[in-house]
Amino acid sequence: MRRRVQAILSRAALTGAFMTGAVCAPARTAFAFEDVPRLQPVHAPHRAAYACAFAGVGLIGLSFPLTDAANRRYDEYLHESRPEAIPDRWNRTVWADRETGAAVIGGEALIATAVWLRFLHHPRDARGVSLALGPSRCALRCSF
Repeated sequence: MRRRVQAILSRAALTGAFMTGAVCAPARTAFAFEDVPRLQPVHAPHRAAYACAFAGVGLIGLSFPLTDAANRRYDEYLHESRPEAIPDRWNRTVWADRETGAAVIGGEALIATAVWLRFLHHPRDARGVSLALGPSRCALRCSF
């Protein structure tokens, strides 16, 4: 019984495949596909990316002397013996520490921006997905 069902199903599948191919053959060749020209790669200079990278490296390099200055100010704060000068020394130490942190975080943000601009960001006109509706046009075009 099982073999009989398998034989009937396989014959039905083959018959359906042959009939579908014969019936749909003229419909497949009813119109020619639109000739889509290949986009030429656009070479764009990456000046902004390189400028961000150099500025980021410069800020991170600047953070080292700023760290030394903040450490010196903290040492001055620790060795201060006059009670009226202690708050001023502390405020200078905190300010120098914040300058150092801003330089490091700003440099890292600029380097991340440079990586994004150089490797991840693509111009809108050169690449992407476009949708064209019409009787003789492709429905969806993806270009990479």
